[in-house]
Amino acid sequence: MKPIFSRIGQAFKNSVVIEKPRLYAEIKFDRRLLLDIILLMVGGTATAIQGVVNGSLSSYTAPGFPPWLSFGVGSVLLVIFFLIDTRGGKSINWRNSLKTSPWWAWLGGLPGAAFVVVITLMMPIRGPAFVYSIYICAKMVTSLVIDSFGLFGAKHHPATIPRIIGFFIMTAGVLMVSLDK
Repeated sequence: MKPIFSRIGQAFKNSVVIEKPRLYAEIKFDRRLLLDIILLMVGGTATAIQGVVNGSLSSYTAPGFPPWLSFGVGSVLLVIFFLIDTRGGKSINWRNSLKTSPWWAWLGGLPGAAFVVVITLMMPIRGPAFVYSIYICAKMVTSLVIDSFGLFGAKHHPATIPRIIGFFIMTAGVLMVSLDK
């Protein structure tokens, strides 16, 4: 087994690729890509609305109530989706899933709960533009690291120079939105 510093160095070497920027990168734009973009836009819009609505409700009730309500209503809809998607849970080999999946794969609800609670607490204090600009920046940093190292079973996408430059441009935009008074 390699020493830890050697493994970290190799992982970093594999995760950052310095390449010549492609001016005319070929992008296949098909119907599936268009549908994916539309669905992601719907999801992004929904989370933006959810944060504002939860933040507003917390000023009328208590900060702990809107996250609970979000997960309660969301759980009902997700149970319906789950039952339809898995034919009542019958299409999943539960024993095999429990044996073969990593332990952390079952903890996906924790980051979601943290997101809803933090957004609910921050929204009335800071407002949507500030909260979501910082949120998006944090999400991009985390996503870039996960992509670059292939963490949590994600497909490995090295951090190329154009991706890193794009991240810094986005960060500058986030700072402009969040720090403007």
